[in-house]
Amino acid sequence: MEKYIEKFRKGTQYVNIVSAVTKEELTPVHEISEDYLNQKAVKFIPASGAATRMFKDLYAFLEDQEDTEFIQQFFANLEQFAFYGDIKGLVESQGWDKDTLEGRLAIAECVVKSHLNYGSLPKALIKVHAYEDKMTTPIDEHIYEGEQYLNHGPGSLHFTIGEEHEDLFNQYVNQVLADKEHIDITYSFQKEETNTLAVDMDNEPFRLEDSEILYRPGGHGALLENLNDLDADIIFIKNIDNVCHKSRVEDTIQSKKMLASIGMEVKQQIDAYILDILADDYDLEAIGAFLRDTLNIVLKTELTKKRAWELLNRPLRVCGMVKNSGEPGGGPFLVDNGDYVDLQICEKSEIDLEDEEKREIFESSQYFNPVDVVCFVKDHKGEKFNLLQYTNEDRYFISEKTHEGRKLKALEHPGLWNGSMHNWNTLFVEVPLTTFNPVKTVNDLLREGHREKVIAR
Repeated sequence: MEKYIEKFRKGTQYVNIVSAVTKEELTPVHEISEDYLNQKAVKFIPASGAATRMFKDLYAFLEDQEDTEFIQQFFANLEQFAFYGDIKGLVESQGWDKDTLEGRLAIAECVVKSHLNYGSLPKALIKVHAYEDKMTTPIDEHIYEGEQYLNHGPGSLHFTIGEEHEDLFNQYVNQVLADKEHIDITYSFQKEETNTLAVDMDNEPFRLEDSEILYRPGGHGALLENLNDLDADIIFIKNIDNVCHKSRVEDTIQSKKMLASIGMEVKQQIDAYILDILADDYDLEAIGAFLRDTLNIVLKTELTKKRAWELLNRPLRVCGMVKNSGEPGGGPFLVDNGDYVDLQICEKSEIDLEDEEKREIFESSQYFNPVDVVCFVKDHKGEKFNLLQYTNEDRYFISEKTHEGRKLKALEHPGLWNGSMHNWNTLFVEVPLTTFNPVKTVNDLLREGHREKVIAR
């Protein structure tokens, strides 16, 4: 308990960003190989979140009945949403007019509560895309996408889900996989032991009415435990809500193959240098050039055999980066770690924006992290790294929340693709913006990436 309280007292520990990543630090792409298919590859999809925030504007509309621009856009395009097919008959039979306040309130209630109950479902089970023969959820789209670049071994896709949604998830997946014997899906829950202490505004343990101390889920960084449990050589990570219409998925497929291909090539180079060190037949100058030119690790001290081993013998991640289009989230930066500078993904909240120099660096960022990561998690002997040993415990997040109307401070573990992977070797690769199609609000489903691509004749 004391270690948590000390973190609350210290507050957020800012990362020391040196500069924003530019084209110069990105790994170039020469050719795409499918050699990675000789390895066991698994797709890891965090999918425990409920869709409540996706429909927050409809909840607000039911509460205040305010006709905002968001609400106007939603109802003007109502028939374009894939899930409209599930309520069309009811809307028509009840005579609900989407152009009247009464009709809009009835439809909104139908979507988030009474009929579809989308506000309480996991985002994984929301109908997002419509096709001639069916409507699909993010689960369907992740399966289809994975079929295009995975080698379909046991446990090809792994979802992290909420325990309260286990039955719904199983029912849906069993139905989807009825004719897909080549696909195997596993799932896990965020582990209760990763929950973190909550404190009051004076940094004392937050106590419930029965005096019991409150522990809360430790954020997506807690999923490092789930990631560490996977039996795989290569792990593709992608958020549940980042999917696109099948007619637009080709860029994503090629992008995933590209990241895995680049990772395989660099992983083989790393393993070769490690074997040289073990054979005591190594060239420190060549290793130093590789660290600098390929892994973008700039040492401030002289490279030694021991330091070369420490820096090479780590998990490797290849991260897709898109051009910055103003989306909220993290970005790629060069970070000073004390005796060396390397590549890191940093969230806005981890950067001291009160510092004018840091703010200018942050605002100059040309790229954005869409959570598109390919991980190589085995060492030169083919043995699994213990990923829990490569995290930076100082990169945690503190946020203000409420519990039954009372304010509290919550602590999240280092984020899965920033602090939790702080001590990994990292490559950044530019990927097309068309590979990033997040659904943060229901109206995001009206974006181009979620509509059928029209082929010009």
